[in-house]
Amino acid sequence: MTDQSVKLPMRRDGLIKENKRQRQQNLVKRLVQGKTDPEAIATLLGGFLDFNQPRKEILDEMVGCFLEIRDGFKQKMFPPHYPHAPFIPAFQKVAQSRDIAVEQFYSKLLEKMMVETEPVDDPKSSAKLATRARVLEAALGVFSEKGFHVATMDEVAERAGVGKGTLYRYFANKETLFNELVRQRLEELERKTKTILDGEDDVLTMITKYVRVYFEFFDRNQQLYRLIVQERLDIGTQVQDLYLKQVMRRIPVLRRKVYEASREGLLKPLDFQTVFYGVMGFIHGIIQKWLAHACSYPLAEELPSVLEVLFYGFVCGSKVNNNSN
Repeated sequence: MTDQSVKLPMRRDGLIKENKRQRQQNLVKRLVQGKTDPEAIATLLGGFLDFNQPRKEILDEMVGCFLEIRDGFKQKMFPPHYPHAPFIPAFQKVAQSRDIAVEQFYSKLLEKMMVETEPVDDPKSSAKLATRARVLEAALGVFSEKGFHVATMDEVAERAGVGKGTLYRYFANKETLFNELVRQRLEELERKTKTILDGEDDVLTMITKYVRVYFEFFDRNQQLYRLIVQERLDIGTQVQDLYLKQVMRRIPVLRRKVYEASREGLLKPLDFQTVFYGVMGFIHGIIQKWLAHACSYPLAEELPSVLEVLFYGFVCGSKVNNNSN
Protein backbone atom coordinates (compact mmCIF):
# COMPACT_ATOMS: atom_id res chain seq x y z
CA MET A 1 0.00 0.00 0.00
CA THR A 2 1.47 3.39 -0.98
CA ASP A 3 1.28 6.56 1.10
CA GLN A 4 -0.99 8.01 -1.61
CA SER A 5 -3.70 5.45 -0.95
CA VAL A 6 -7.26 6.52 -0.42
CA LYS A 7 -9.66 5.10 2.12
CA LEU A 8 -12.49 3.45 0.26
CA PRO A 9 -15.87 2.42 1.65
CA MET A 10 -17.06 -1.16 1.53
CA ARG A 11 -19.55 -1.78 -1.24
CA ARG A 12 -23.20 -1.99 -0.30
CA ASP A 13 -24.84 -5.42 -0.47
CA GLY A 14 -27.38 -4.24 -3.02
CA LEU A 15 -24.67 -3.36 -5.48
CA ILE A 16 -23.10 -6.82 -5.28
CA LYS A 17 -26.22 -8.28 -6.87
CA GLU A 18 -25.98 -5.98 -9.89
CA ASN A 19 -23.93 -6.92 -12.86
CA LYS A 20 -20.83 -4.94 -13.72
CA ARG A 21 -22.40 -2.91 -16.52
CA GLN A 22 -25.26 -1.80 -14.29
CA ARG A 23 -22.82 -0.75 -11.59
CA GLN A 24 -20.79 1.21 -14.10
CA GLN A 25 -23.89 3.00 -15.45
CA ASN A 26 -25.00 3.82 -11.91
CA LEU A 27 -21.53 5.18 -11.22
CA VAL A 28 -21.89 7.65 -14.08
CA LYS A 29 -25.27 8.83 -12.72
CA ARG A 30 -23.78 9.39 -9.27
CA LEU A 31 -20.75 11.21 -10.70
CA VAL A 32 -22.98 13.62 -12.60
CA GLN A 33 -24.68 14.60 -9.35
CA GLY A 34 -21.61 14.57 -7.09
CA LYS A 35 -18.48 16.59 -6.43
CA THR A 36 -15.79 16.93 -9.07
CA ASP A 37 -12.58 16.82 -6.99
CA PRO A 38 -10.31 13.73 -7.33
CA GLU A 39 -10.78 12.60 -3.70
CA ALA A 40 -14.59 12.58 -3.99
CA ILE A 41 -14.47 10.78 -7.35
CA ALA A 42 -12.02 8.18 -5.99
CA THR A 43 -14.22 7.53 -2.95
CA LEU A 44 -17.32 7.17 -5.12
CA LEU A 45 -15.49 4.89 -7.55
CA GLY A 46 -14.30 2.71 -4.68
CA GLY A 47 -17.88 2.30 -3.51
CA PHE A 48 -18.89 0.88 -6.88
CA LEU A 49 -16.06 -1.62 -7.31
CA ASP A 50 -16.16 -5.19 -6.02
CA PHE A 51 -12.92 -5.56 -4.06
CA ASN A 52 -13.76 -9.14 -3.02
CA GLN A 53 -12.71 -10.43 -6.43
CA PRO A 54 -9.18 -11.20 -7.70
CA ARG A 55 -6.93 -8.26 -8.52
CA LYS A 56 -7.07 -8.97 -12.26
CA GLU A 57 -10.87 -8.70 -12.23
CA ILE A 58 -10.67 -5.50 -10.15
CA LEU A 59 -8.38 -4.08 -12.84
CA ASP A 60 -10.79 -5.14 -15.61
CA GLU A 61 -13.69 -3.53 -13.75
CA MET A 62 -11.75 -0.29 -13.25
CA VAL A 63 -11.06 -0.14 -16.97
CA GLY A 64 -14.74 -0.80 -17.65
CA CYS A 65 -15.71 2.07 -15.34
CA PHE A 66 -13.29 4.41 -17.08
CA LEU A 67 -14.71 3.56 -20.51
CA GLU A 68 -18.27 3.91 -19.22
CA ILE A 69 -17.41 7.41 -17.97
CA ARG A 70 -15.87 8.22 -21.34
CA ASP A 71 -19.06 7.07 -23.07
CA GLY A 72 -21.06 9.21 -20.62
CA PHE A 73 -19.16 12.27 -21.83
CA LYS A 74 -19.72 11.24 -25.46
CA GLN A 75 -23.45 10.86 -24.87
CA LYS A 76 -23.59 14.27 -23.12
CA MET A 77 -24.74 12.75 -19.84
CA PHE A 78 -22.38 15.10 -17.99
CA PRO A 79 -23.08 18.86 -17.85
CA PRO A 80 -21.21 20.91 -20.49
CA HIS A 81 -18.69 22.34 -18.03
CA TYR A 82 -18.01 19.13 -16.08
CA PRO A 83 -14.19 18.77 -15.84
CA HIS A 84 -12.32 15.80 -17.31
CA ALA A 85 -9.00 16.29 -15.51
CA PRO A 86 -9.96 15.00 -11.99
CA PHE A 87 -10.65 11.49 -13.28
CA ILE A 88 -6.98 10.72 -13.96
CA PRO A 89 -5.71 11.22 -10.37
CA ALA A 90 -8.91 9.63 -9.02
CA PHE A 91 -8.32 6.38 -10.92
CA GLN A 92 -4.65 6.47 -9.96
CA LYS A 93 -5.57 6.72 -6.27
CA VAL A 94 -7.94 3.78 -6.49
CA ALA A 95 -5.38 1.66 -8.35
CA GLN A 96 -2.67 2.43 -5.81
CA SER A 97 -5.01 1.67 -2.91
CA ARG A 98 -5.40 -1.89 -4.28
CA ASP A 99 -1.67 -2.31 -4.94
CA ILE A 100 -2.24 -2.06 -8.68
CA ALA A 101 0.58 -0.22 -10.46
CA VAL A 102 -0.61 2.86 -12.31
CA GLU A 103 1.34 1.71 -15.39
CA GLN A 104 -0.57 -1.58 -15.28
CA PHE A 105 -3.90 0.26 -15.24
CA TYR A 106 -2.93 2.45 -18.21
CA SER A 107 -1.58 -0.53 -20.13
CA LYS A 108 -4.84 -2.45 -19.65
CA LEU A 109 -6.87 0.62 -20.57
CA LEU A 110 -4.93 1.18 -23.80
CA GLU A 111 -5.19 -2.50 -24.67
CA LYS A 112 -8.97 -2.36 -24.24
CA MET A 113 -9.29 0.81 -26.30
CA MET A 114 -7.15 -0.62 -29.09
CA VAL A 115 -9.46 -3.60 -29.61
CA GLU A 116 -12.67 -1.59 -29.39
CA THR A 117 -14.68 -1.38 -32.58
CA GLU A 118 -17.45 1.03 -33.52
CA PRO A 119 -19.31 -0.59 -36.41
CA VAL A 120 -20.65 1.75 -39.04
CA ASP A 121 -24.41 1.65 -39.63
CA ASP A 122 -24.94 -0.48 -36.54
CA PRO A 123 -28.73 -0.95 -36.21
CA LYS A 124 -28.47 -0.88 -32.43
CA SER A 125 -26.64 2.45 -32.52
CA SER A 126 -29.23 3.86 -34.90
CA ALA A 127 -32.01 2.71 -32.58
CA LYS A 128 -30.28 4.37 -29.61
CA LEU A 129 -29.96 7.65 -31.49
CA ALA A 130 -33.63 7.50 -32.46
CA THR A 131 -34.65 6.81 -28.85
CA ARG A 132 -32.47 9.66 -27.63
CA ALA A 133 -34.02 12.06 -30.13
CA ARG A 134 -37.51 10.94 -29.09
CA VAL A 135 -36.68 11.55 -25.43
CA LEU A 136 -35.40 15.06 -26.18
CA GLU A 137 -38.51 15.94 -28.18
CA ALA A 138 -40.75 14.57 -25.44
CA ALA A 139 -38.84 16.51 -22.79
CA LEU A 140 -39.32 19.79 -24.64
CA GLY A 141 -43.06 19.15 -24.84
CA VAL A 142 -43.40 18.21 -21.16
CA PHE A 143 -41.21 21.09 -19.93
CA SER A 144 -43.18 23.57 -22.04
CA GLU A 145 -46.57 22.33 -20.86
CA LYS A 146 -45.81 21.71 -17.18
CA GLY A 147 -42.88 24.06 -16.57
CA PHE A 148 -39.32 22.89 -16.04
CA HIS A 149 -39.43 22.91 -12.24
CA VAL A 150 -42.79 21.10 -11.98
CA ALA A 151 -42.22 18.51 -14.72
CA THR A 152 -40.82 15.12 -13.71
CA MET A 153 -38.59 12.60 -15.42
CA ASP A 154 -41.44 10.08 -15.12
CA GLU A 155 -43.63 12.32 -17.31
CA VAL A 156 -40.85 12.65 -19.88
CA ALA A 157 -40.40 8.87 -19.98
CA GLU A 158 -44.15 8.34 -20.43
CA ARG A 159 -44.36 10.93 -23.24
CA ALA A 160 -41.35 9.39 -25.00
CA GLY A 161 -42.72 5.88 -24.63
CA VAL A 162 -39.66 4.54 -22.80
CA GLY A 163 -39.09 3.05 -19.37
CA LYS A 164 -37.72 5.21 -16.58
CA GLY A 165 -34.56 3.11 -16.46
CA THR A 166 -34.00 3.69 -20.18
CA LEU A 167 -34.42 7.44 -19.70
CA TYR A 168 -31.83 7.53 -16.92
CA ARG A 169 -29.37 5.60 -19.05
CA TYR A 170 -29.39 8.54 -21.44
CA PHE A 171 -29.75 11.45 -18.99
CA ALA A 172 -28.90 11.51 -15.29
CA ASN A 173 -31.40 14.26 -14.37
CA LYS A 174 -33.62 17.07 -15.68
CA GLU A 175 -30.77 19.56 -15.81
CA THR A 176 -28.63 17.28 -17.97
CA LEU A 177 -31.59 16.63 -20.25
CA PHE A 178 -32.37 20.31 -20.65
CA ASN A 179 -28.71 21.20 -21.21
CA GLU A 180 -28.59 18.70 -24.06
CA LEU A 181 -31.75 20.17 -25.60
CA VAL A 182 -30.10 23.57 -25.65
CA ARG A 183 -26.69 22.33 -26.73
CA GLN A 184 -28.07 20.57 -29.80
CA ARG A 185 -29.90 23.66 -30.96
CA LEU A 186 -26.93 25.92 -30.33
CA GLU A 187 -24.78 23.61 -32.43
CA GLU A 188 -27.27 24.02 -35.27
CA LEU A 189 -27.09 27.82 -34.94
CA GLU A 190 -23.30 27.81 -34.69
CA ARG A 191 -22.96 25.76 -37.88
CA LYS A 192 -25.03 28.27 -39.82
CA THR A 193 -23.38 31.36 -38.38
CA LYS A 194 -19.93 29.84 -38.95
CA THR A 195 -20.73 29.46 -42.65
CA ILE A 196 -21.74 33.12 -42.81
CA LEU A 197 -18.86 34.56 -40.79
CA ASP A 198 -16.29 32.45 -42.66
CA GLY A 199 -17.68 33.50 -46.02
CA GLU A 200 -16.39 36.09 -48.48
CA ASP A 201 -19.35 38.52 -48.36
CA ASP A 202 -18.85 42.20 -47.64
CA VAL A 203 -19.50 43.15 -44.02
CA LEU A 204 -23.02 44.57 -44.55
CA THR A 205 -24.17 41.46 -46.42
CA MET A 206 -22.59 39.32 -43.70
CA ILE A 207 -24.45 41.18 -40.93
CA THR A 208 -27.73 40.97 -42.87
CA LYS A 209 -27.39 37.21 -43.32
CA TYR A 210 -26.36 36.76 -39.71
CA VAL A 211 -29.38 38.61 -38.29
CA ARG A 212 -31.71 36.73 -40.62
CA VAL A 213 -30.32 33.33 -39.54
CA TYR A 214 -30.51 34.42 -35.90
CA PHE A 215 -34.17 35.42 -36.18
CA GLU A 216 -35.06 32.26 -38.12
CA PHE A 217 -33.40 30.19 -35.38
CA PHE A 218 -35.60 31.71 -32.67
CA ASP A 219 -38.65 31.34 -34.90
CA ARG A 220 -37.99 27.60 -35.11
CA ASN A 221 -37.12 27.25 -31.42
CA GLN A 222 -39.64 29.62 -29.85
CA GLN A 223 -40.93 26.87 -27.57
CA LEU A 224 -37.49 26.37 -26.01
CA TYR A 225 -36.68 30.07 -25.77
CA ARG A 226 -40.02 30.88 -24.17
CA LEU A 227 -39.41 28.13 -21.63
CA ILE A 228 -36.03 29.63 -20.66
CA VAL A 229 -37.48 33.13 -20.27
CA GLN A 230 -40.75 32.25 -18.53
CA GLU A 231 -39.18 29.79 -16.09
CA ARG A 232 -36.33 32.22 -15.34
CA LEU A 233 -33.95 29.29 -15.56
CA ASP A 234 -30.38 29.79 -14.42
CA ILE A 235 -29.63 27.50 -17.35
CA GLY A 236 -30.72 30.36 -19.59
CA THR A 237 -27.78 32.50 -18.42
CA GLN A 238 -25.42 29.57 -18.98
CA VAL A 239 -26.87 29.08 -22.44
CA GLN A 240 -26.39 32.74 -23.37
CA ASP A 241 -22.80 32.65 -22.10
CA LEU A 242 -22.14 29.44 -24.02
CA TYR A 243 -23.57 30.92 -27.23
CA LEU A 244 -21.57 34.13 -26.89
CA LYS A 245 -18.39 32.09 -26.40
CA GLN A 246 -19.18 30.15 -29.56
CA VAL A 247 -19.86 33.35 -31.50
CA MET A 248 -16.73 35.03 -30.15
CA ARG A 249 -14.62 32.27 -31.70
CA ARG A 250 -15.70 33.61 -35.10
CA ILE A 251 -15.32 37.28 -34.13
CA PRO A 252 -11.76 37.84 -35.50
CA VAL A 253 -13.10 37.39 -39.04
CA LEU A 254 -15.96 39.83 -38.45
CA ARG A 255 -13.64 42.31 -36.70
CA ARG A 256 -11.27 42.26 -39.66
CA LYS A 257 -14.08 42.93 -42.10
CA VAL A 258 -15.42 45.75 -39.93
CA TYR A 259 -11.93 47.26 -39.75
CA GLU A 260 -11.55 47.07 -43.53
CA ALA A 261 -14.97 48.70 -44.02
CA SER A 262 -13.97 51.46 -41.57
CA ARG A 263 -10.79 52.18 -43.51
CA GLU A 264 -12.83 52.42 -46.70
CA GLY A 265 -15.19 54.91 -45.07
CA LEU A 266 -18.19 52.55 -45.18
CA LEU A 267 -18.44 52.24 -41.37
CA LYS A 268 -17.65 54.68 -38.58
CA PRO A 269 -14.45 53.96 -36.60
CA LEU A 270 -16.17 52.97 -33.36
CA ASP A 271 -15.06 50.53 -30.65
CA PHE A 272 -15.81 47.06 -31.99
CA GLN A 273 -16.67 45.41 -28.66
CA THR A 274 -19.06 48.22 -27.68
CA VAL A 275 -20.87 48.05 -31.01
CA PHE A 276 -21.00 44.24 -31.04
CA TYR A 277 -22.54 43.88 -27.59
CA GLY A 278 -24.83 46.85 -28.22
CA VAL A 279 -26.14 45.27 -31.42
CA MET A 280 -26.66 41.90 -29.71
CA GLY A 281 -28.59 43.63 -26.93
CA PHE A 282 -30.75 45.44 -29.49
CA ILE A 283 -31.49 42.21 -31.33
CA HIS A 284 -32.46 40.44 -28.11
CA GLY A 285 -34.72 43.35 -27.26
CA ILE A 286 -36.56 42.76 -30.53
CA ILE A 287 -36.86 39.08 -29.65
CA GLN A 288 -38.31 40.02 -26.24
CA LYS A 289 -40.92 42.18 -27.95
CA TRP A 290 -41.81 39.28 -30.24
CA LEU A 291 -42.09 37.01 -27.23
CA ALA A 292 -44.34 39.52 -25.44
CA HIS A 293 -46.67 39.32 -28.46
CA ALA A 294 -46.89 35.54 -27.99
CA CYS A 295 -44.73 34.92 -31.10
CA SER A 296 -47.83 35.70 -33.15
CA TYR A 297 -45.92 36.73 -36.26
CA PRO A 298 -42.74 35.56 -38.02
CA LEU A 299 -39.75 37.14 -36.31
CA ALA A 300 -38.10 37.68 -39.71
CA GLU A 301 -40.71 40.40 -40.36
CA GLU A 302 -38.67 42.57 -37.98
CA LEU A 303 -35.58 42.28 -40.18
CA PRO A 304 -36.09 45.40 -42.41
CA SER A 305 -36.60 47.70 -39.39
CA VAL A 306 -33.67 46.16 -37.51
CA LEU A 307 -31.31 46.59 -40.47
CA GLU A 308 -32.53 50.16 -41.04
CA VAL A 309 -31.66 51.07 -37.43
CA LEU A 310 -28.36 49.17 -37.46
CA PHE A 311 -27.12 50.64 -40.73
CA TYR A 312 -28.67 54.11 -40.80
CA GLY A 313 -29.96 54.88 -37.29
CA PHE A 314 -33.39 56.31 -36.50
CA VAL A 315 -32.60 60.05 -36.48
CA CYS A 316 -33.47 61.99 -39.63
CA GLY A 317 -30.78 64.11 -41.26
CA SER A 318 -27.13 63.54 -41.96
CA LYS A 319 -25.81 65.32 -38.85
CA VAL A 320 -26.67 64.90 -35.21
CA ASN A 321 -25.60 67.29 -32.44
CA ASN A 322 -23.48 65.66 -29.76
CA ASN A 323 -25.33 66.41 -26.51
CA SER A 324 -23.39 63.93 -24.40
CA ASN A 325 -21.39 66.64 -22.60
